[in-house]
Amino acid sequence: MKKTGKIIAVAAACACIVGVSGCASSVNRLSVDSYWYIDNYEGIQSTSIDPEENGRTAEVLLYNITFDEQSGGNGSYRVNYFTDGEDFTGGENPHYYKTTFYATSFDWSDGRVAEAYRLDEAAINNLPESDRARFDGTSEVVYVFETELKISGEYIFGKGEATGNNTVEFSDYMNTVSYFRSARNGLVPVYSRQEVHTTSPNGMVAGSADTMCKEIEYVYEVSYNFECTEATYSYAEKGENGQYGKKVMHTADKLENSSYTLFDNNTLYQVMRGMSFSDTFSAGVSLFSAADLGIVNVSIAGGARSELDGKDDADIVSALTAAYGEPEKPENAESEEGGEGEEVNHSYIYYNPVSIKNANGKGVTRTAWFASVDDEDDNTYRATMLYLNQPLSYGLGNWEFRLAEVVSVLGELA
Repeated sequence: MKKTGKIIAVAAACACIVGVSGCASSVNRLSVDSYWYIDNYEGIQSTSIDPEENGRTAEVLLYNITFDEQSGGNGSYRVNYFTDGEDFTGGENPHYYKTTFYATSFDWSDGRVAEAYRLDEAAINNLPESDRARFDGTSEVVYVFETELKISGEYIFGKGEATGNNTVEFSDYMNTVSYFRSARNGLVPVYSRQEVHTTSPNGMVAGSADTMCKEIEYVYEVSYNFECTEATYSYAEKGENGQYGKKVMHTADKLENSSYTLFDNNTLYQVMRGMSFSDTFSAGVSLFSAADLGIVNVSIAGGARSELDGKDDADIVSALTAAYGEPEKPENAESEEGGEGEEVNHSYIYYNPVSIKNANGKGVTRTAWFASVDDEDDNTYRATMLYLNQPLSYGLGNWEFRLAEVVSVLGELA
């Protein structure tokens, strides 16, 4: 199995963390809540389940992507992402990240589950009563988190201007779908799939335009057993004929012995919405990543609560208020002034910055903002991820994801 597509895979790693139960020993459990709802309900609200069939809408969050090349430092080659177009979801060069979140019935006897992990009704009847209560036959209601990333651009060899002889153009994507349980049941992973087309560097230094990058299209699938102590994962690569080749299969066991509570890598940013961030928050998380052939440990640290700037962050403010309404302003809001003539651009919407990095200290550090949860029973902005800064590998610069639109919410009561 290959380790490929690091730039797009790391940037879109959209994996998890968790609560009352989980894939780890009791000493490693982390607490999480359902802050994506307006209140702190720990189960799966009926407004989330099978939205299309029930006439409801899933939560869909759309992010615009921009690129800061100046933050890069690779002297051998550089990348120019096509992120200047105003129509970032369409046109010739779409550049966006989209998440879709809802719940559905997952059948533990169907083909998405590794054969050794499939459960028939007899097996389910042998489960503890608390587990059996979650099943309807062989189906269990679980969360579904889907992500879609599209980006295009060109790699440019050397320091000169881009020409047809020193460039490689690309149009890449990553699509993921992940299933996991409610906060009450620990957000334990069930199944995930990651489909990727990526054009990524071969290394830090390139010898020529022909050798500086590689193009590959592949799919990973991960199936967890019910106890989340074992996972079967596969890799298949698409050939020139457009068909996926033979799957390469692997099994990882003893997941309960991971360094920290373990969850699937594809749902990190969604599950982080369930954490109680503050400037003293610090946690380690083990993520199962098929692309990394196993477990990756990351460190998550909170920062001081801050206010969105009414001017600089107007795009984020607009996306939130269009979906959830205007924030409450303090009684003395009109009398507030900045010091020494400084203009005050209050939004009265607050967020918690969070850093994410490998626990071994190597690699890049990501920074994300999540809407603050000021009242668990009236959680207006639902701990939405507002912003993400993603440094790229090989010193190529930074991606910035900014919330552009909350297309819909999980029903009026969510």
